Amino acid sequence: MKSSIRSKLFLLVYGIILAFIVGLILLNNSFLENYYIKSRESSLVEAFIEVKKVDLDSQTTIEELLEIENYYNINIQILAQTEEFDEDFVWGGLDETPDIFNRIYGYRVNIPDGILTRIIYDFNQQEIDFESSYAQAVLELSDDSYSAYLMDIYSEFDVDSEDTNMIGLCVELEVEDSENIFYILTITFQSIQDSIKIFNSFTILVGFIFMVLAFIMMYFVSYSFTNPIIQINKIAEEIAGLNFKNRVSVKSDDEFKELGDSINRMSSQLEENIDELQKTNAKLAQEILHKTDVDKMRREFIANASHELKTPLSLIMGYTEALKLSGLDQEIKDEYIHIILDETNKMNALVMELLKLSQLESKDREFDFYHFNVRNLLEETRRLFSLVFEEKQVECEIDSIDKIVNSDYTQLQTVLTNFINNAINHIDDKLEIKLSAKMVENDSVRISVFNSGVNIPEEDILHIWDSFYKVDKARTRAYGGQGLGLSICKTTLELLGYDYGVINHETGIEFYFDIYKK
Repeated sequence: MKSSIRSKLFLLVYGIILAFIVGLILLNNSFLENYYIKSRESSLVEAFIEVKKVDLDSQTTIEELLEIENYYNINIQILAQTEEFDEDFVWGGLDETPDIFNRIYGYRVNIPDGILTRIIYDFNQQEIDFESSYAQAVLELSDDSYSAYLMDIYSEFDVDSEDTNMIGLCVELEVEDSENIFYILTITFQSIQDSIKIFNSFTILVGFIFMVLAFIMMYFVSYSFTNPIIQINKIAEEIAGLNFKNRVSVKSDDEFKELGDSINRMSSQLEENIDELQKTNAKLAQEILHKTDVDKMRREFIANASHELKTPLSLIMGYTEALKLSGLDQEIKDEYIHIILDETNKMNALVMELLKLSQLESKDREFDFYHFNVRNLLEETRRLFSLVFEEKQVECEIDSIDKIVNSDYTQLQTVLTNFINNAINHIDDKLEIKLSAKMVENDSVRISVFNSGVNIPEEDILHIWDSFYKVDKARTRAYGGQGLGLSICKTTLELLGYDYGVINHETGIEFYFDIYKK
């Protein structure tokens, strides 16, 4: 089962707190008593250093010693040995002791005289100075004049007190030609085991309270600590799924904010790079598709051009072979020659249109822009077809605004000429053609050619601009069309950047292009 970082943090903190409490209890049971005794022994040593400075013959001796007792919380006994022990003296017990000292300072109730006498006896007999002795020498206080020892007085002298301990610092000052002085500094304290038990109970209570408070505190701390991590992880997963919309938002000013900012920068950079890569891939795919289409169109173009050239070449070859025959009268020869010339003209027209289309598609042509009136363009172009209109009895009407435009007059007239040729070739019995120029949206001028006739099928509208495409192949052959006129119009208008199209009406067909304002 997957565990969250929040639960791990909880367990870690609680584990540390619990280990601290258990460790504190173990340390208390193992070392606190010894540490306390050592600390109190050090207090005795420090107190004696102050006692040494007190002049025992001064009038302020008692006040100074009381101040030291109160400061260090100790009891001080200062004794002067008045007599020596008899050589035959044998120690019997604490209740049967000789009177061999005077009390310079101290209270008798604090330490029984028997214990004090025994300590003096041990010093005199030098029994206290052996390694196996019950006392511990204090070297920092011992010199030629002083001999100092620490001892557990109650334990050593079998004082019946289960709850009380007494530690003593016993110092002998040897005075030449005078009485030896003994300093007995003691500290009495209750059994520390009870204190340790109380302290352990208090530690457990405080630890429990602290754990409750820590639970509340850690709930909020862990949330503020883990929330940025959870948020960063969520955003990282979204980035892995190529979703770059969301960003990391860390309000704290620490390493999490720096990490969040780095994630955001990485996300932005990845988004830009992937977008650029996608655009490049799309462009590459489009170019590959375009190249495929171009190759296909090129093959179709070659096939169509070959087909269009094959028919007139076959006729020319056939009639040329026929002219070699003998017995043909002049009228038949003239007819054959006329057919050969007619097919040659068609081939020439096809080649010229192919050259023009190739020139346009190679974009190897510069346009000649200047200002002119669109009405003049329509009228002059209609004038070019006046003989054709008259011969075919076509009625050509002009409906134009007076508008000055900036464009290539020659190229637009070529487009308009192809539109009119296409209209003438597909006109019906009404024989109506209408040239118009009007304003449309975007402040553009729309020039259109309408002819009465049959609509173009919807499935053919998208293909009529392709090279060699013919809606009605039989009819196209009849009027000698090559299927390149509208393709030339398309290429020219696209190079100029103009929109164009064809619209089916109820009574005929309209071809148009829009001249944009420049």
